[in-house]
Amino acid sequence: MEKPLNVHQRLAAAMGEVDYIQKEQKKGMNYTIVSHDAVTAKVRPVLLKHGIVYYPVRCEHLHNGNRAECSLTVRFVNIDEPTDFFDVPTFGYGIDPQDKGPGKAMSYAMKYALLKALGLETGDDPDNDNVDFQPQDNNRQPSKQQASTAPKNDNARQAYSALEKDMRLCRTADDLARWWKDQECVDLRKKLPTDWQATLHDEFVKLGKELRQKDGDGFAGSPGTGVRNAAGRELHNAEAF
Repeated sequence: MEKPLNVHQRLAAAMGEVDYIQKEQKKGMNYTIVSHDAVTAKVRPVLLKHGIVYYPVRCEHLHNGNRAECSLTVRFVNIDEPTDFFDVPTFGYGIDPQDKGPGKAMSYAMKYALLKALGLETGDDPDNDNVDFQPQDNNRQPSKQQASTAPKNDNARQAYSALEKDMRLCRTADDLARWWKDQECVDLRKKLPTDWQATLHDEFVKLGKELRQKDGDGFAGSPGTGVRNAAGRELHNAEAF
């Protein structure tokens, strides 16, 4: 019986079938590029043919003025042995005056991960649509929306992850309510950005409803959860869930 190929052997076979990607000239550009769509159309079928799938396993991004910056890790996996894989770190920029910057940045990063993994030629790719980069004015006070979407630091990520994990360990609605009121939980939530606190609260309420359905009505009369409504009044468990 022939020994199955590992992911690197499969990649080598794929590399042997793709050696050049035709550049194209898009409307409004006076130069040619290798676009994300052209790379995907050329590379994806060959990788699938040789039993390799790829997908992002890490994505971090931030905004600097009108430029989105994306750091991405793309994983290439042997479909016959999912533990056999390799990761390609990559990054990309996307400049857009509206809301398309993050998508452009991710496409740019993914395109170069594919090009570099298969050792293909790269071309100048101004996915910024010829929009001039406008550096962020650090002296200007950020708006409320900008503040809520600002990059979150590692401490906040770790705090959120720990809270979410502990929340999922609660087996009854009463346990969940006690956990939410616990001072350690309260202190940890205070370390989260406002929008993350709101997201965690939504998950808390959703899980509470699910657990309450399993518990029956016995949960309704237990002490308050420490959750407050828009008027600042503490909600009891029955109201919160």
